Amino acid sequence: MKKILVIVLFLLTTHYTFAQKLPEIEKKLNAVFQKINPENQSNPDYYDTLETANTQFEKLLLQYTASNRETLHYDFNALKKNGLIITTSEDGKFRIYSWDSWTGGTMHDFKNVFQYEGDKKVYSEATETENEGDGQSFYHQINDILSQNKKYYLAQNTAILSSGLSYHSIKVFSIDEAKLNHNAKLIKTQSGIKNQLGYEVDLTASSNRDNEITNYDIEYDPKNKIISIPLILDNSKITEKKIHYQFKGKYFEKM
Repeated sequence: MKKILVIVLFLLTTHYTFAQKLPEIEKKLNAVFQKINPENQSNPDYYDTLETANTQFEKLLLQYTASNRETLHYDFNALKKNGLIITTSEDGKFRIYSWDSWTGGTMHDFKNVFQYEGDKKVYSEATETENEGDGQSFYHQINDILSQNKKYYLAQNTAILSSGLSYHSIKVFSIDEAKLNHNAKLIKTQSGIKNQLGYEVDLTASSNRDNEITNYDIEYDPKNKIISIPLILDNSKITEKKIHYQFKGKYFEKM
């Protein structure tokens, strides 16, 4: 009985210690992240140290998110207030941290850190994700879905290529044997089973100059498991029509 009590007390103390460390971790991360904040552009050394600050923040974020599993569920409100975008899956096992590096000019270069749980451990990695556009995207929504008893994650992301040009995508991830699979395929198209759906929005195109359509984002209906993307014509005109893909038990298929 005494042995069991000691173990319980140890576990409670360990949990309390980790929880106590989280505000301290956020404070350290925020101190570096502040150096990236564009509000500090008046600092004469801002642009000279920007690349270094991004590298330092990425390394520090990777270090803490890979060594402390409590970070997977922590809010990091101070960091979010300063511009860090944190998107978490519905089951709480997959999270993406995105931020604007402010090194890309009108083409915004976002950085991403992927954190996930596998085999009751937490892992973290920084991966150069690819879009059809050249700019790095930021992730802003993750939805979970089961296909043949396997969990998949639908991650919506956006790349800002210029002031009027953007690329929108919904990408499929899965966690396979404690490894994050960036190329999981769950979307059935005419050309095969795909990892993502995406499209470019060009607001500078002549066909869109008098176009009052403002909703050109991807939409996901979790109840009916439907992905909706706007129908965009060959001349780049954004129409009010939508293309729908519904989950049919194994894949998302065009309706």
